[in-house]
Amino acid sequence: MIEIAPDIMANLYLLAAVGLGVGLIAGFAGVSGGYLLTPILIVLGFPVEIAVGTALALMTANTLIAVIRHRELGHLDLKMGLIMAGGTLLGAEAGVRLLDYAKDTSQQAANIGVLGAMMVALLLVAISMVREVWSSSEKLAEMCDEDAASDCGEVQTAACRFLQSLSVFPHIRFTKSKLRISGWIVFSLGAVIGVMSGFLGVGGCFLRGPALIYLIGQPSLMAVGTNLLGAFIGVAFSCFRHAMLGHVHLGVALVMLLGTSVGTLIGALGTAWVKGLAVRWVMATSVIAAVLGPALKIVYFATGSTAWDAAAKIITVGQIFVPVTVVIVLMVFAFRHRRGGDVPRWARPLMASKPHAAAR
Repeated sequence: MIEIAPDIMANLYLLAAVGLGVGLIAGFAGVSGGYLLTPILIVLGFPVEIAVGTALALMTANTLIAVIRHRELGHLDLKMGLIMAGGTLLGAEAGVRLLDYAKDTSQQAANIGVLGAMMVALLLVAISMVREVWSSSEKLAEMCDEDAASDCGEVQTAACRFLQSLSVFPHIRFTKSKLRISGWIVFSLGAVIGVMSGFLGVGGCFLRGPALIYLIGQPSLMAVGTNLLGAFIGVAFSCFRHAMLGHVHLGVALVMLLGTSVGTLIGALGTAWVKGLAVRWVMATSVIAAVLGPALKIVYFATGSTAWDAAAKIITVGQIFVPVTVVIVLMVFAFRHRRGGDVPRWARPLMASKPHAAAR
């Protein structure tokens, strides 16, 4: 056990296990995992400012590992990532100041405000992503065979086409992502997401990833690494600012880092074996799973009932197993597919590589 604050203790083994699950999801889906991690720490009893600061410290190290790995895999548009990160830094400062003000006004209001804002954002992202990936899955099954290119079924929404058509200076060509769009659009999206990062203690990946895919028009696998680069710069800055305010529990961050570092490396490896649609399915699943726990914790704050608090803890920790199971199943099927083994019919369109004939 480790002491978080007076009369607040946490189990080290539980924290390390949670870190492993979050890392696996983060590495595979190209997210920082803050939208899973911050609610878990709050539900486990961490004061909201300590939960936010500690989550940011963990994500700083975790996203750096993921960025390095995805750069090696070629899933990173450095130019786009740096422009978006510039906007993220500006927004993150505003988010940190907003949370500090809310905490000084009322601890209860800060707790409810962080969890409530995160729930709204998660629900909006979840609904839009589920609709898209379901539609894309049906189209991919009809139009693409199992040996199709890994970018088959990528998204080209009306929003993508509209934003790319706006000739606002500077109109930049992003060669790695094979698209052209105004740098101000990329910068502005980063700024909005930065506010969320500083206030909610998240890397903003669950917003930045869908924004890159559905608004910018970036290929899903390229969005994984680009998303993480923007997240790293944003969370590193937010972590530094929260550390200045005394909101970081370094011991908890280091314990959880043991799990997240291993999980991130394994998850990042899996993205080389699947198509972009599989990445979007995992991201959508993880966002959906992250909603219920915070909702129950808000009910506890409103009622004071210990039964709701216990339910929130069980659900919040247990929710990680849903996207983790999806990642493991996809990786097992991808490994079998690469070696020429049979995989279920529904999984074949999600596999990126051709089966090796020699393995038959």
